[in-house]
Amino acid sequence: MKKDRVLRSVVMLQAVCMIVLTVVVITRVLSPADSPPSDNDKDDAIEPGSQPTLIAATVGGDPIMASDLEEQLKLQYGDTVLRTLMVRAAIRLEASATGIAISQGELQEELTFMMAGYEDEEHYYAAMKEQLGLTPEAIRADTEYRLLLEKIATSSIQVTDAEIDEYIKANGSEFAPQTRYHLAWIVTESKREANDVLKKLAAGEDFGLMARTYSIDPDTVEDGGDLGLVDADDPFFESDVLAVAKGLDIGEMAGPVPVQGGQAVIQLLEKQESKLLEPEQLREIARKQLALTKADSLQSIEDALLEKYDATVMPSP
Repeated sequence: MKKDRVLRSVVMLQAVCMIVLTVVVITRVLSPADSPPSDNDKDDAIEPGSQPTLIAATVGGDPIMASDLEEQLKLQYGDTVLRTLMVRAAIRLEASATGIAISQGELQEELTFMMAGYEDEEHYYAAMKEQLGLTPEAIRADTEYRLLLEKIATSSIQVTDAEIDEYIKANGSEFAPQTRYHLAWIVTESKREANDVLKKLAAGEDFGLMARTYSIDPDTVEDGGDLGLVDADDPFFESDVLAVAKGLDIGEMAGPVPVQGGQAVIQLLEKQESKLLEPEQLREIARKQLALTKADSLQSIEDALLEKYDATVMPSP
């Protein structure tokens, strides 16, 4: 539940970062330098009132103009990103007006929750950088805004101890330690082929090379069979593979394992296990989630804040 909201927030943040990055490229890389012009530059000076023609890229000698890039990004993400920036401004105003703030302890606790299942903070940030292109600073900033919005939404909501006890009892699996496997596989058409692959691996062949050579799974063949992280109780993943992975040590291989479309040789690359929450932390998380279920949706809270602070989209020139 909560991690679904986090994922949507991260995807939104990715769009914001894309726009910001493009603006930086256009203004800092493609624009003329701020240094005084040389004599040659003066000869080529732009006439007053005219605009420089900036080229973002070329393909076969044909230019892709920076203005076209900016316009395309505005068409795809402009409304969404503009709303995000306006909402953030409204959140800042409301937090300042009501004295609501997020402490460094609260922020770090939320980040720790988001990192559950990763080996450590470094691995989490590396994964976010690789998968979404997000920096630690961008993730921390987005997380702080989300926490502020949640605190604004639930500031007047009361939750009793009895309600917390009942919620924890009814959603025990949500708070239980989670296990995830980082797996790779080589999918073949038959057991015989899978056994042949196993023999080559036992003789010292590289797993990734064998996957690129022999695997028939189009989704992972180019990545050397890498499946990424899979929840140990994922109901949509191959149950036989998860059952075998449970008994493997890091780096160990097994097979053949029956999977949809063939037989697989699998390797356990990494095993991640989240820690059991402390009682006080568990109750605070349950209290917040209960309060959010009682509060208006975050979307409606955003709309109310934008109206309260007279948010106005200016007409395009």
